[in-house]
Amino acid sequence: MSAPPIPVEDLLGLAIRHVNAGQRDRARLLCAEAQTLHPPHPAVLQLLAVLALQDGDPALAARHAEASLALRPDHPPTLVLAGTAQQQCGLWPAALLNLTRATGLQPKHADAWFTLALARQDGADLNGAAQALRRVLALAPQRADAALNLGIVLQDLGLTDEALQAYGCAYRLLPGSFGRIAHALAAAPQGKLWLDLDALRSALAACPA
Repeated sequence: MSAPPIPVEDLLGLAIRHVNAGQRDRARLLCAEAQTLHPPHPAVLQLLAVLALQDGDPALAARHAEASLALRPDHPPTLVLAGTAQQQCGLWPAALLNLTRATGLQPKHADAWFTLALARQDGADLNGAAQALRRVLALAPQRADAALNLGIVLQDLGLTDEALQAYGCAYRLLPGSFGRIAHALAAAPQGKLWLDLDALRSALAACPA
C-alpha cells in the first residue's frame, strides 16, 4: 500500500521556506510536485507567479497569477501580483482592472496604489496616476519613490510648481534621489535646466511640505 501524498499545505510551506532562503529552484520543484499530486491550488499558483516575476518572466507570472485568480478571484495580493506582471507586459487594461480591484478591496494597501499609479502612468493616464500617488503618500508619507514619481507626473502635466513641491518632498525623504530629480527636471518638455546644482538643492529643501 503506497503512502498518502504529502499534503499540499506542507509542500507549499516548505517551498516558501526555500524561497525565503534564496533557493528558488528547489521551491519550483516543490510547486511542481504539488501540482502533480494535487488539484490546482491558488496559493501554489501564486507562489509560481512570484517566482516567475523574480526570474524576470512577467508573461509567465501573469499566466500563473490569472490561474490563481480563477480559483480565488478576490485575493488582493494576487490581484497586485497579476497587475504588476501585466503592467510589465504592457497589458494596460488587464493590469488596471486587477489593480483597481485590489485597491478597492484593500484601500489602505500603499503598494497596490503605487503599482496602480505606475500602470496609469505607463498608460498615459497622468491625472489618474497623480491621484494614486497622492493616495500612496497619504497612506505612507515616507515613500520617497511615490513623491519622486508624483513630481514627474505633475511636471508632465505642466504643473511645474506642484512638481517642484513633490520633488522637494522626495529630496527631503531621500537626499540620494537628487540626481534623478535633476535629470527629470532637465528631461521633460516642461522642465528646466538648473546650471547651479547647489541652487537646486536649496530650492528643493525650501519647498513647502
